[in-house]
Amino acid sequence: MIKKSTIAYFIFSIVLLFIISPWFFEKKLLFNELISIIGLLLFFYHGFKIGKNVISICVALIFFWGIVHLITSLFRLDNFYYYLRNLVIVYSIAAFFIGYHCLKYLGGFIGKIRQLLRVFIGFFLIVKGSGLIFERFGMAMLFPSIFKRARETWVPYLLILINIIYGITYDSSTAMVIAAFYILLFISPGYKFFKQVMIVALLGITFLFIYLIPNLSLISVNYSHYTYTGIRNVMKSNPILMLDANSTWRLVLWKEIIVDNFPANIFGVGYGTPLLKYYPVEDYSKLASLPYILGAHNSFVYLFGRLGIIYVLLIVPVYIKIFKEYFYYKTYYYSNNQILLFWSFFASTMIALFNPALESPIYAAGYWMLLGFVARAIHNRIYLPQNLSPAA
Repeated sequence: MIKKSTIAYFIFSIVLLFIISPWFFEKKLLFNELISIIGLLLFFYHGFKIGKNVISICVALIFFWGIVHLITSLFRLDNFYYYLRNLVIVYSIAAFFIGYHCLKYLGGFIGKIRQLLRVFIGFFLIVKGSGLIFERFGMAMLFPSIFKRARETWVPYLLILINIIYGITYDSSTAMVIAAFYILLFISPGYKFFKQVMIVALLGITFLFIYLIPNLSLISVNYSHYTYTGIRNVMKSNPILMLDANSTWRLVLWKEIIVDNFPANIFGVGYGTPLLKYYPVEDYSKLASLPYILGAHNSFVYLFGRLGIIYVLLIVPVYIKIFKEYFYYKTYYYSNNQILLFWSFFASTMIALFNPALESPIYAAGYWMLLGFVARAIHNRIYLPQNLSPAA
């Protein structure tokens, strides 16, 4: 009889390879789909049970809502092939159940591979490797796992430094954003301060976005897939938009999904339907597919476009719960080293904020599995007897 821990270690090995080299293990061997199937089988094995915590309930409802769109989209899609491509959004959520049901085996697995990870990560942080052996920003999800004792005072500084080196070596602005977020996380004296900073930042971004909407609308003037005329019109219209072409394109894509698709986006446009009209083209052989599968370089905006406001109403409580848990029960999570799970999940969140992640088989399963780990850790704190009182 094979031990459950052996099976869990095998699953974790698949996930580890997927995170390190998704451009090989997903592109060639479909590991995201394999991980999702395993997660679904675990969900079946445990009798379709979900945790009683807010996170598990919200994720289960997102999964259910994704299935609703899976069905209803059959009556409004205009391309069945791209419908299947869009389904990565919903089936990848099943990876959550791996994290939720296998957390108790994670410590043993990490203990066995930690030293190997340290050597591997340390070498390729300095010596730039191919994306096939060291992913350009997804590796940030693994960095916390190299630490044996999170409570050491030097750990946060080293984690920030590692991400900065990662960003420099691999020319990754996402890694720099992750480092900046860690700085905010570590200097925040408590949840109230962190919440205020996040609200101010969100309001600032929102007001700036609203202010720039007329400029972003200029993309339609003489736009062509084969020239840069459209995006140049946008950039020339405002000094802010002249700062970075990639950021300007992100804003154009967000505006299309949030503003141009209204009111269809209220309940979501579903799968197999075009979401974008104006977009950058790097490979003309993929031109026909881009309106259907090109990400918005913000997965939360993209999933809003596909799944509607229901997704937003369900994912917001998830993050509120996680951040409250992180700050109020920090002592507890430091004591059992599970604070590292939060750091890994925060890294995956930053990746999803600025890249196609939850709508892409390259990153989706990693995000949802990490969320499953965090949800189970929170569940254990609440329902197991060794709970600690919240921090003052």
